[in-house]
Amino acid sequence: MTAVTSGEFLNEFTLYADRAHENSETFIIQRENGKHLILMSLDSFNALQKELYFAKKQNSPEA
Repeated sequence: MTAVTSGEFLNEFTLYADRAHENSETFIIQRENGKHLILMSLDSFNALQKELYFAKKQNSPEA
């Protein structure tokens, strides 16, 4: 996971978007107002959501 400033991210959006997609990298976009964001590929996001779903299902009382 790499942290970048919002200015750097805006200046190099295509570079970071390509790295997130092609290399499955995740970026923390640091904003001056403290409202930080995460950039990751849709594939990485979906994999994370799938893991969370199965973890919740496994820990539910009905499992």
